[in-house]
Amino acid sequence: MPQIHFIFVSIILSSLFLAASAIECYQCESVYEEGCGYIFDSEEHFKVNCDYKAPPRYIQKLVENANATACMKRVYKEHSVTKYLRSCYYGDVNDTNIGCRMDPSMADVHDVRCYVCDDEDYCNAAPTFSTHTNWWSIFGSLLMFILTAKILNIQCSMAFV
Repeated sequence: MPQIHFIFVSIILSSLFLAASAIECYQCESVYEEGCGYIFDSEEHFKVNCDYKAPPRYIQKLVENANATACMKRVYKEHSVTKYLRSCYYGDVNDTNIGCRMDPSMADVHDVRCYVCDDEDYCNAAPTFSTHTNWWSIFGSLLMFILTAKILNIQCSMAFV
C-alpha cells in the first residue's frame, strides 16, 4: 500500500511541475527584424521566457494578472504596409478584447488580426501555429500511462491473493 501512495505523490508533483513552467514565445516585430514577417525565421534570439516580460504599458492596468498566459501573433496594416508582431500574451485566452488591443499611440492601423495560442512553447511561429513538439507533454503522458498500468497491475495481483 505505501507503494501506491508514493506513486500518487509522484504523479501529483510531476503535474504541478508541468503546470508551473512558464510559456515561452517568439518575440519580434517585422518593422525591426526582417525574419519576423510572413516568412518567419525562428532564430534563437527571438525566443523569450514570458516569465521575465512585463505586459505592454497600455494594457497593464486592464489585465488582472501580470503574468503571460499564452503566445500571440498579431498581423496589421499601418499606412498600407502589412506588419507582424510576435510576443507573449497577457489576459484571458478566451476573451482577447484586452490582450489583443493595439497600442493607442499607433496611428493609421487597420485590419488587425490577432492569433493567440497556449498549447505549446513557441506556438506563435508562422504560417502554422504548431511547429515544435512539446516533449514535456509526451513525456508526462507516457509517465502517466506507465504508472497507471503499474497501479492496475498491483491492484489486480492483490485481488487474486
